[in-house]
Amino acid sequence: MNFYIVSLLDAMAERNIDLFCNLNFVKSAVFFSDLQELSIRLKTVADYYFIFFKRLEILPDEVTKEEYIGHYDNLYIKGHEPTVTHILQKVNQTQPFYNDILPIHLRYTDTTNMHLVVGIARPDDRRNGYLHAIDLCLPKNLIRNVSSNVLYVKDIFDIYCSDQKQTVKDFIESKGYNYSHFQRDCKVCFGDAFYSFRLKKNMLDAVGDIIFTDLSLKEVAFKNNFLDYANMYKAFVRHEVSLTSIPRLANL
Repeated sequence: MNFYIVSLLDAMAERNIDLFCNLNFVKSAVFFSDLQELSIRLKTVADYYFIFFKRLEILPDEVTKEEYIGHYDNLYIKGHEPTVTHILQKVNQTQPFYNDILPIHLRYTDTTNMHLVVGIARPDDRRNGYLHAIDLCLPKNLIRNVSSNVLYVKDIFDIYCSDQKQTVKDFIESKGYNYSHFQRDCKVCFGDAFYSFRLKKNMLDAVGDIIFTDLSLKEVAFKNNFLDYANMYKAFVRHEVSLTSIPRLANL
């Protein structure tokens, strides 16, 4: 694992928690003060992603997940867990509307871990509120720096389109790079070969669409560069993931 992968996960976490907070059922649950329903759905999504990242071998086995759920009182912020303290400090800085759902996203480090934190907060007033946060704990000794010499592969990854006439090899060489050298640099930057990482990225994007939109599975496959639904299905099966196990929240 390296800082590029961490930044990818961090950006995905921020995007997804914003999408979660804007779902129709969230607005309804807030209106009826059904905080338990929100927690159940948030936990379902967080648990799914955690297992999915492990299946794709994006997260090492040593990575763990902590959850913080319940009502809080800002008067006792010094007695909270460090993650909760960081969250409440951020909540206090945002000046949220009371009784509304606030998406939580932050990153911090301590002596042993880098923490990627997402969740929801519902402030009742200046002092009190409800919190459900998920803390992804990444051991710092597993995170490697990425040399600036290999970061060009990220740019290649972003601009290469699978439907263009050139193969990846021809495309790389047209940019003046050695293909074998490029593949070695992909392993350093992505922890994977180019095609393998591209497939995993397509799968990650597909999961986001399945969870947070009402697109059909065929539409999701087309949007995320799979040949068709069957091609997407096989990609997930190869990683022992069932498409039917992915939670769908957009239509709740």
